[in-house]
Amino acid sequence: LKLHNAQDRASELNRIAAELARECVDKAGRPVIVAGSMGPTGELLEPVGPLTHDSAVEMFQEQAEGLIAGGADVLWAETISSEEEMRAASEAAANIGAPFCGTMSFDTAGRTMMGVTSRGYAGITGTLPAFPIAFGANCGTGAPDLMRTVLGLSEAAPDAALIAKANAGIPKYVDGIIEYDGTPELMGDYAVLARDAGARIIGGCCGSKPE
Repeated sequence: LKLHNAQDRASELNRIAAELARECVDKAGRPVIVAGSMGPTGELLEPVGPLTHDSAVEMFQEQAEGLIAGGADVLWAETISSEEEMRAASEAAANIGAPFCGTMSFDTAGRTMMGVTSRGYAGITGTLPAFPIAFGANCGTGAPDLMRTVLGLSEAAPDAALIAKANAGIPKYVDGIIEYDGTPELMGDYAVLARDAGARIIGGCCGSKPE
């Protein structure tokens, strides 16, 4: 938002977004949970970068309060790459007493951009200020690599409620737009594999479509 000079509207825009989701959910005629997405700040936290822990918590909390006020049932930190940023998002959730889930994004080497492994992430979840009711992986480089991460998480935390949200294939630049090469059949196979590997919350990330 800061890139668009709209940082002062963080709470407002998140509240409205959650209200729109809540409006749709309430018409669904079945139980549906609204998860309020909180992505990474785009900054590196201390000691690697300039963003302080307290500032990160403040940023996440401003967003979190807007999401909960708009009707989100749970806060959902995702595409996080560092332990420090996950802790900041979790602390924001704890400060307002909101349910919390968290997913990190892992690459082809089985690590996040900041070097966290699936086993490493499973190991720190119990020490987060807001214990995640579910945790796992999202985004990354497609379903196969995300499956490896899910297997690592399930081995390290066999009793946890694990999340798997893979990209629909690999992004490619085609005729001026970004397209993902995943098919509904591929994503269907991935969903079954993720379930069999221990994931209990299964979805899609970048490139996913209704079909």
